Amino acid sequence: MMAVAIFVTAIFVSSCSESAQPERKTELNKQTTTPKKQNGVLYVPSELALLMRNMYDNMKLVGEHLEKGETIPDSLLTGYETITTATATNPDEIGPKFHGFAKGWLTEVETMKNEPTLTNYNNIMNAYVHCHNAYCPGPIPKIKRLKLIP
Repeated sequence: MMAVAIFVTAIFVSSCSESAQPERKTELNKQTTTPKKQNGVLYVPSELALLMRNMYDNMKLVGEHLEKGETIPDSLLTGYETITTATATNPDEIGPKFHGFAKGWLTEVETMKNEPTLTNYNNIMNAYVHCHNAYCPGPIPKIKRLKLIP
């Protein structure tokens, strides 16, 4: 039943045009994805994985606003505090080092909220990369593409 609800939600969200729904990616606690099978096993992303995907999507939008010289909606820079409490795919890997990276990232986001500059945006991307160097290097190339050239 849950899989059907997730599937219907995913179809509904994907059918909305981004220009008509610019804030839809900012709803951190409501984002879902369609479960996928990996090696015959149903994979459902963890809360932390979903949060990080949403963070990526939102930071991409932040970068687009910066490039266009537009005001950045507050909703793109808020709601990430659950990074320290969200259930991880591998909970045993979460410890003081991860929490240090997470708090550092949150500090960079707060700085960006107070002073939305290209440098502060790129500092957020650097904080992403530092954490992923230690925990999950797979997304690093994708994250690096978010950086903006001054």
